[in-house]
Amino acid sequence: MAKLTVRDPRDGDIEAIAADLRSADIEEIHGATGHRDCLAVMRQGAQLSTLLWTIEVDGKPAGLFGVTAAPGIGVPWMLGTPALERAPKQLTRLGREYVHLMSDKYATLLNYVDARSLKSVQWLDRLGFTVQKETEPYGVFGLPFHRFGMKR
Repeated sequence: MAKLTVRDPRDGDIEAIAADLRSADIEEIHGATGHRDCLAVMRQGAQLSTLLWTIEVDGKPAGLFGVTAAPGIGVPWMLGTPALERAPKQLTRLGREYVHLMSDKYATLLNYVDARSLKSVQWLDRLGFTVQKETEPYGVFGLPFHRFGMKR
């Protein structure tokens, strides 16, 4: 079984993860921002995050996640490589712990997830987020996204 750990980000993590990003994450970035330069979007997300972590799978960077601040809320996000799918139960267990840390800082967590990424939608539900069943137009192309959130 793959070993999943969470740690503080190090130099080179963003570049390593961006180079092998899951296709669903690439499409979500493009749908939300209109950009195909995932590395630039990831760097910006990391810079804006008030909490930020790297996920390792078997000692290699495989995911980056955190929370950015918006007026009155925290905006949780995660991007990763296909290696994350080798440890789904660990990812869910650790994900719940870190969502709890985010909710300690922000009473309300809120963001949008690409409706085309069914695995992501289901995972957010397992983490305890309320995922809106209906989609709404989101991002530069107005693609269908689900709103998801959690209140302390």
